[in-house]
Amino acid sequence: MRVYELRTPARRRWSAALRATRKWSLPGVEDCPGCRETWSGPLAYPAVDLSGVDWARRLEEPRPAQWGEVVELRELVRPLCPPGALLEPGTEFGPAMGTALGRWGPVTLTDPWTVWVRTDALEYLSGLRGVTPARHELRRTVTELLELQIPARGRLAPECLPATVEAPCGVCGRAGWRLPQRYWLDSAQVPDLDLWRLEDAPTVVCASERFAHALDAMEDPSDILLVELAAEDSAGYSERPPRPAS
Repeated sequence: MRVYELRTPARRRWSAALRATRKWSLPGVEDCPGCRETWSGPLAYPAVDLSGVDWARRLEEPRPAQWGEVVELRELVRPLCPPGALLEPGTEFGPAMGTALGRWGPVTLTDPWTVWVRTDALEYLSGLRGVTPARHELRRTVTELLELQIPARGRLAPECLPATVEAPCGVCGRAGWRLPQRYWLDSAQVPDLDLWRLEDAPTVVCASERFAHALDAMEDPSDILLVELAAEDSAGYSERPPRPAS
């Protein structure tokens, strides 16, 4: 099975832009007792709505907190999340709130690790595994959009990481490395999904060939560059550029 990373091309045909926040988030960890780092991750679960939950008020102000409080709140929110959800410090929940600007293609990356789909293009993604549409609270008047909640599964191959990389923190799970310039997947951990993000690199959004074919079938082309991610270094990289406008 071919696997692609979703990226935004250098030259875009659509002018989509987003200014948004979310109502709830886990605190970032402050001075982790394991690695002594203060940090928060980029994960979000837009379909997890904490409205009406009393303790959710403790998640309304982004802030750093001691590890014990992060764990307490993480375990409170876990039953409301998808099974196996990765819940790092700083993980956000609920619909995006803010303003969507410009013209949007059928599928759009913002951040660039958040995936949006126009409602008129959603039918092309029907039946794909790992695609969970979520509502938003954005102010806009032209295009109807949905955010996709994407599960975190699979990992990079250990061989593509520098030999000097230390193991993730045994307490908070922080990985003390940056995404290498060249990377590939651990072939033993490629999930049976059509859209997912990597557990150890959540900003890397991956898609199957079925997802790629769905993009090709859409009436309008998207600002999505598909870069093939090999399961081993020798296979190398190849790019599948955005479909040209007809």
